[in-house]
Amino acid sequence: MQALRGSSLRSSTGLKARSSTACRAATAIPPKFKGVKPAGDRVLVKVDKEEGKTQGGVLLPTVAQNKPTAGAVVGLGDVELVKSGDRVVYSKYAGTELAIGGDEHVLLKEEDVIGVLPSGDKIAKLQPLGDRVLIKCAQAEGKTAGGVLLTTESDKPTLGEVVAVGSGKKDADGKVTAPNVKVGATVMYSKYSGTEFEEGDDAFIVIRESDVLCELA
Repeated sequence: MQALRGSSLRSSTGLKARSSTACRAATAIPPKFKGVKPAGDRVLVKVDKEEGKTQGGVLLPTVAQNKPTAGAVVGLGDVELVKSGDRVVYSKYAGTELAIGGDEHVLLKEEDVIGVLPSGDKIAKLQPLGDRVLIKCAQAEGKTAGGVLLTTESDKPTLGEVVAVGSGKKDADGKVTAPNVKVGATVMYSKYSGTEFEEGDDAFIVIRESDVLCELA
């Protein structure tokens, strides 16, 4: 899964998701239709409201408002990992945006749901889905061993502590293989993998287990 990178913007998840700004037009469902039933392995999510003001009360232009990537599941297809009412976090550019009764929704594949995060909970409480792993990123060092200041994005470490793991990867026969990584382990992961979040001074990333390169002992 491609990392969401760019400027740090605060979303209505209560986090800062590292992402770039983009606009997509939602498909309006005609008023005569009262419901949407997801097909296959899809879920319908009612998107959290966007923030219309900064923390200081300044109104934000529409294009400057950060797009939420969280919402409540309001419709289910043939899925196993989420249920109606779950508040989920999903990949930013995934799915099809729908306008239903004046509210913004997104129709997602279950695969695009990163994890379940009840409203008000901190990102450390995220329950990753499938073969995903939630990692609290290590703090970047301010200097090299030789005393040279580190200032670029490329100097950011790609290791951290495993905070939570999903149920595991499902094979073609429907068998689920539990993750090999354990909560509490310190791991190194692929540099451009996953979806990043910031919360206060802490940084987190959700990656696939296959993007874990090694465990440090």
